[in-house]
Amino acid sequence: MPIALPRVAEEVGIVLSGASASMAPIALRRDRELRVLEEDLVLLVDPRLENYYMLGVVRWITRYEPFLRRNIHNIYVEHPDALDTEVVMPFSNAYVEIYAGICDGSPVCDGARGLVNNVYAPTPGSKVFKLVDAKPLTDYLTVSRPITIGVHRYSKWRLPLDTEWLNYHVGVFGATGTGKSRLILRMMKELVEKGYSLIVFDHSGVDYAPFVSRLGGTVVRASEIRIEPQILASIISRLTGVQSQQRDAVEIAAMCYAMSVYSSNGGGERYKSEECNEILGHRTRQQGLARYTGEKQPSARDEFLELLKTVATRLNMRPASILKLRLLTRLSVPEHVFEGLKARRLEPLDVVDTALRERLVVVDMSDEQDIEVKRGILASIANAAWEKIGRERSPLGLGLVVDEAQNYACEYCGEAGRALETIAREGRKWKYFIIVASQRIARDIRPGVRSNLGTVFFSKLQSTGDLQELAGYLDLGRVTEASLAMLGRREFYVAGLMNPLRRPLLMYIDSVDGG
Repeated sequence: MPIALPRVAEEVGIVLSGASASMAPIALRRDRELRVLEEDLVLLVDPRLENYYMLGVVRWITRYEPFLRRNIHNIYVEHPDALDTEVVMPFSNAYVEIYAGICDGSPVCDGARGLVNNVYAPTPGSKVFKLVDAKPLTDYLTVSRPITIGVHRYSKWRLPLDTEWLNYHVGVFGATGTGKSRLILRMMKELVEKGYSLIVFDHSGVDYAPFVSRLGGTVVRASEIRIEPQILASIISRLTGVQSQQRDAVEIAAMCYAMSVYSSNGGGERYKSEECNEILGHRTRQQGLARYTGEKQPSARDEFLELLKTVATRLNMRPASILKLRLLTRLSVPEHVFEGLKARRLEPLDVVDTALRERLVVVDMSDEQDIEVKRGILASIANAAWEKIGRERSPLGLGLVVDEAQNYACEYCGEAGRALETIAREGRKWKYFIIVASQRIARDIRPGVRSNLGTVFFSKLQSTGDLQELAGYLDLGRVTEASLAMLGRREFYVAGLMNPLRRPLLMYIDSVDGG
């Protein structure tokens, strides 16, 4: 049954000469030109194509007047009050970027019904209809597991996003104040209701943690989560900046220290190591890490420094080098990095299992002081999920949501950046995906992550080069910096695989409650 155009659309103009299958110049009717806005959804109806419509978006509206041309000076420039409004003959032209063809039993589609790639250039004179109610478009889409997080800005069409493409990862980019957190909150609500499991890393502790009870999830404090010993070793070596043999000493000491602490506070057999026992010797095995006598109890950092001295001695380092290494560690690594280990009793795998069982876990990162430690926690949880995949060899249906991703997914973000890049490259086959949000793209997100984002939401961007960066791996059509400059709060373009049209569509994002 053909689309009931009088009910859902209004005629606004005609197609001009020079149209192609992807772009059509149009002239707007004078009585409708002020009602047509850039980003409006339109249908082009070609009389030669029965039951076939071309769906497009209005771009580059331009007002003209044949008498008041910019390259010709006239008397009305000097005497504008003498200009009679009835003398001028303004008109408006625009372009329609054609996104798709809609088949409704058309002979050119062999009687099929649905959305197809458009291969026809509209005939000049074809009518242009602005959609005022685009809801009927949904019937032509094939979306297996849809979610909706907003409406098209002008037609109010509730665009269904296809979660089958969620495993190809999602990026959310926009300057401060554009509403990235609200978009992610709305997406979290929809995905949890669809049965997906999420671990959300709340960098500040105020964007997502307060909404957990409403979404039916669990909040876990970052200070309770154990950092994998090998990741802790990487953190401490990065903080000290040591290389070669000194780095070996620091990383061996860090791994053995973490394993000993975790083993003593309920970590079990997993953290017991013959290698650490061998290098520490019989006295360490019997008496623990403390090598002090007297009434004063050593601090956690002092315990580590004593262990570092033992390891460096076993590696035949010179006394002066050992002294220098201990001083460097004391000055470079904050006390809380070591002291906090004793309070960490929650295994990263426990966080993953909780998310898979309860659907939503928010990790409140605000109680961690050091960014390297925050990165280590993220990397530990990401690696724990890979450990589960390796053991069970089955898809997870798990996503990591990383807000303020410039702190975790950048080139210099260490283990966290490498962990997110591994998920971006390899996670899709295991239904293990990431959702990253940041103000910038080119400098904030490492290439291995951003080039694997199958769907991107973007609003006003922090840098002019970011739009060109996105255009390198996503079809952004004719969206320009000028298009972004007009956007308001909670207005985002969505482009990529989750968008059934695959081309940028301007959306107004719902609130968490759906309004």
